[in-house]
Amino acid sequence: MAVARAPRPAEPDGELAELIQIALDVAGSLEPREVIARILERGLHALHADRATLSSLVDQHVVIEATYGRAGALTWVGQRYSLDYFAGQPLVKKAIDTMQPTFGGRLAIDQAAPEFRQALAEVQHVAVLPLVHGGRVIGMLVLSRYQDRPFRAADLAPLTLLGAISGLALRNARLYEEGEAARKRADETTARLRAAVEAAEDVASQVQLDQVLGRLLQRAVASVGADGASVARLEGTEMVLESTTSGEGIGTRWPIVPRVLAEAKKGRPAELSAGEYTGAPEGLESIVQPFRRFLVAPLAVGGETIGLLALGRFRDEPFDPAAVQSLQQLSTLGALLLRNARLIAQAQDAERAKSEFMSIAVHELRAPLTVTGGYLEMVLEGGFGELPKGLADVLTIAQRKTEEAKALADELLTVARLEGRALTARSDRFALHDVVREAVTRARPRAELVKGAIKTEAGADLAVKADRAMVGKILDNLLNNALAYSDHSPTVSIAIHREGEWVALSVSDDGIGVSALDQGRIFARFARGTDQRVLEKPGTGLGLYLSRGLAEQMGGSLTLASSRPGKGSTFVLRLPPG
Repeated sequence: MAVARAPRPAEPDGELAELIQIALDVAGSLEPREVIARILERGLHALHADRATLSSLVDQHVVIEATYGRAGALTWVGQRYSLDYFAGQPLVKKAIDTMQPTFGGRLAIDQAAPEFRQALAEVQHVAVLPLVHGGRVIGMLVLSRYQDRPFRAADLAPLTLLGAISGLALRNARLYEEGEAARKRADETTARLRAAVEAAEDVASQVQLDQVLGRLLQRAVASVGADGASVARLEGTEMVLESTTSGEGIGTRWPIVPRVLAEAKKGRPAELSAGEYTGAPEGLESIVQPFRRFLVAPLAVGGETIGLLALGRFRDEPFDPAAVQSLQQLSTLGALLLRNARLIAQAQDAERAKSEFMSIAVHELRAPLTVTGGYLEMVLEGGFGELPKGLADVLTIAQRKTEEAKALADELLTVARLEGRALTARSDRFALHDVVREAVTRARPRAELVKGAIKTEAGADLAVKADRAMVGKILDNLLNNALAYSDHSPTVSIAIHREGEWVALSVSDDGIGVSALDQGRIFARFARGTDQRVLEKPGTGLGLYLSRGLAEQMGGSLTLASSRPGKGSTFVLRLPPG
């Protein structure tokens, strides 16, 4: 019995095998230039051509990606031509219009660009493969033969396969390039944002207005590669220079260059050359003349332009657009920080003026109080004769109230000096026990008046490095409060101990205590507790405020360690050890 044998499958010819290898090569890489190079080189040999050129169609233009010849030179051309240019090349136009491969002889040399005429003169036959993706032509592959060997129907299959491979490769190359470009832009944007945030953090680390201005200028100069800069605040159509890197012109007032003003109103930076920087007023030339290129960015907060940031270069070179964008991000954050610094400066000026007024007012108040107190004392001591009992009682009350007013004036004067930074703490070494003993002696008459007791717990004889008078003032305030704010005969305890790196002095009482609502505000100026029993007692609300300020002036602290309504409070004064 005869058994029929199935015919052996035909092996692919050499050209097809090489095209398949090209497809595998394409799938193995996403680097556009590498993929294009493989297509051109191997496609040229597979179809026995002498030159291959791959082009992209972008926005009605043909962009030549690369051309490759048998000599092995792979040339990246990158030239752009309008599609109208190919109207004089029927083969090319037909391939693009029909989206099908076309064969033919020479291209029209007289219609070609001058740079291609010499190369086209050697061409005998051409195959044009349109690269189609998504129903439209995205590029074309042109194969040329220099010998009189025309492309035939048998070449159509490998040409079509090569066109499909090339179209897919070109599409992938574009997507890869777009993705890489997007990633690069994202990285650059992230880097610019990071730099802007770091610059803003650096500027924000300063508190004083002049420091904020200085750091803002330093960072702005570095961000765009400038040689000098200035910041000005806007007042109508004029600007007032607040800070310059050269230190010139600070505080001077100038009209704003019209073009800069127009761009600032739109919230956009203005870049000008020296020739365009016209209208610089007389007197500003010395600041402007050294520079050949300018960039002026508005500083805006909440839609309001509060200033101008001007940068200059000694050389006439345009600013990099990416650097300008980075400057805009810095300007946005810088404007907010600058506005806050200005508000802080205004508040500090107002606080300073208030402290100065308080100091002057208290000085003026103390003089008549001293005179009044002196005369009252002389009268009560019989310097003007014997007084009727009723009048003596009235004058005694007047004398006591005068002394209270003088004590209040002294306290207000101390507050004014503290807030005006006119109060300087001494740094003496002394035993804390001695100051406590003196304070207890001063407080004992008041304790006896309210039938209270002051206890001093035995402890280590610790020395501190502080201002003795200030420590005594703090203790006086704490003891007076402890004795005053109680609804029974109070007991006050004073203890000294070491607490880490500090020497701690605690003053505890069993009085009415501080409510949870009041604990966060009792150290504020003129603040008093809201408990009715507190409000019934005389007081200014300055004692704890002044005491904490004095403690901090000496490098220490004063805190409310604990308090329970009806159970008393414990305040702790911490001072540097001596």
